[in-house]
Amino acid sequence: MQIERLHTDLCTANEANAVLNEDKDRVQQERDCLESETVDLRQALASIRSTLTSSSEEVAAIILERDNFAKLNDDLTSEIGSSMNELASAKEKIDQFSQGLEENSMKIRTLESELCTVEEKNAVISEERDRVQQERDGLESET
Repeated sequence: MQIERLHTDLCTANEANAVLNEDKDRVQQERDCLESETVDLRQALASIRSTLTSSSEEVAAIILERDNFAKLNDDLTSEIGSSMNELASAKEKIDQFSQGLEENSMKIRTLESELCTVEEKNAVISEERDRVQQERDGLESET
């Protein structure tokens, strides 16, 4: 009976061993699968890190470019302000020059009017001188 019991125990142990071997194979397959997934996940994580690093560098470059544009904008705004001041100063000078031209034009018109008056007086004086000369010539010829 002891042999039968040992045989039964052996059969039970063999069955248990077979189940354990199946479990061992299943666990090994799951482990292999998990290792493969872990490798894939590590590669994906490395890719994500690389993308994040690239993105961070791109963001830094964009921020630097934005800052450069902001400085350029400030410089241009300053130059525009200076140009506007120069234009205002030039306009003021032009206005002063225009006013001077207008004053000169008025003086010229006044001088032209005075010249006409002088020419008219000269004409009257010339006529008077000619008349006096004729009278003198007439008197001299009578004497």
